[in-house]
Amino acid sequence: MRRVLSTLTVILIAFSFAAGATIVSAEEKLPTKVDQSCTKCHPNYEKTPGLFAGKFEDVSNKAKALQLKINNGVEVVYFSDDTVLKNAPSFREIPKGESLRVNYSKKNGQNVASLVEVKKGIDVPADKLADVDEVAALVAKGPEKGKYILLDSRPENMYNEGHIPTAVSMPFPAFDKLADKLLKDKDVLQIYYCAGFS
Repeated sequence: MRRVLSTLTVILIAFSFAAGATIVSAEEKLPTKVDQSCTKCHPNYEKTPGLFAGKFEDVSNKAKALQLKINNGVEVVYFSDDTVLKNAPSFREIPKGESLRVNYSKKNGQNVASLVEVKKGIDVPADKLADVDEVAALVAKGPEKGKYILLDSRPENMYNEGHIPTAVSMPFPAFDKLADKLLKDKDVLQIYYCAGFS
């Protein structure tokens, strides 16, 4: 029985090569393509296999395909009913030029998305925003007298390059891990900032 299965496996592999199918080993890493604007905040993206990160160009619901602009090129990524879409109600409603992160795999020679995550700004009520003068006044007092914690949510490498005085590094991806340590005192004002609108 074992010999029959081995022979059958060899026949299937030979047939696959004859038919032009590509066999990819489980260890083979899928290519990664990342727009340079993404690597400023996400340096780990370039080392993540099976990842595209860039700007949304267009979608075809009929073909179930997205166009993603990465640097000077365009990648086409297909989606299925199993593709998870985060931060948008539908592919059609993703604004052109919005940043996307796409995890994909190869299926029948096509790049097929398992996850499409839209990086969207958030709407913050006006009464929850602090202007530069308010933050500067607090920084001048210091965290203890001002009763605040200033949290830099940028990647650690950007924090190390320079940050607002008294700020503490709390990269957004590490929020859950650091929250218990940094946000013990519920009576202090929490102020967050990053490289863009926050």
